Amino acid sequence: MIRYRYAPHLSPPAPFVNVALHCPQTGGRAANLPAQIDTAADRTVLPGPVVRSLGLVEDGRMPFQGFAGDVVELPIFLVEIQVHDRPAAAVRAVLGEREPHILLGRDVLKALRILLDGPQGVLEIEP
Repeated sequence: MIRYRYAPHLSPPAPFVNVALHCPQTGGRAANLPAQIDTAADRTVLPGPVVRSLGLVEDGRMPFQGFAGDVVELPIFLVEIQVHDRPAAAVRAVLGEREPHILLGRDVLKALRILLDGPQGVLEIEP
């Protein structure tokens, strides 16, 4: 079992994991990046600096609607995401230019068995 403590610098504390990213088109790689678990997000969101550092190639655009209700069209990028030591998942992630960190959406989370223990402030990924 893999165990992470919630990030205490956020209020309320939030569950984060370490991820590795790989761009299949350019070969760009990054490892040990913090990613917040976001079970309400359909897709994974990548901050602008991460997209640029990996040289990700735009793979189209899609409409997205946030909790404020506005629909915006945003670029998406094909990327392989590996959570800890689990198998990598190829997903079409969306650009979140102003996001401070990666948001892991259900496109990645659907392959993981996760326990969020808020009272204990821990996240566990089961085998």
